[in-house]
Amino acid sequence: MKYRLFPKLDFLDYVKRIHVQYHPGRERTETARQIILHMTSEATKKKHPKLEATWELLGYDAPAVIDLELINGHKKKFLAEHYSRREMQSIIDQWQYTAHMEHMKQHSLEKIVDEE
Repeated sequence: MKYRLFPKLDFLDYVKRIHVQYHPGRERTETARQIILHMTSEATKKKHPKLEATWELLGYDAPAVIDLELINGHKKKFLAEHYSRREMQSIIDQWQYTAHMEHMKQHSLEKIVDEE
């Protein structure tokens, strides 16, 4: 039996809203297409029911862009065509960690309540 102490986070963990846009005829848009397939899959919809996932196919030549809003309200936007999926995961890992820490502070069982 293998015990995973620190499981890998999914790309969409701690993400409230994601919007992916890309032009299919442009080079290096495979990563954006993979993310669209991942976020629209049935398994992802079951795992993240509150996720607001949208995507857009552009009719003009423009770089692939990913807009993220994390559960803590922070918004991030970056060009997707410069990165592989693994590189994108490493970029948002820090953002997910920060969102996780804020979420745990707000929903802690040991929350200190002032009684005045």
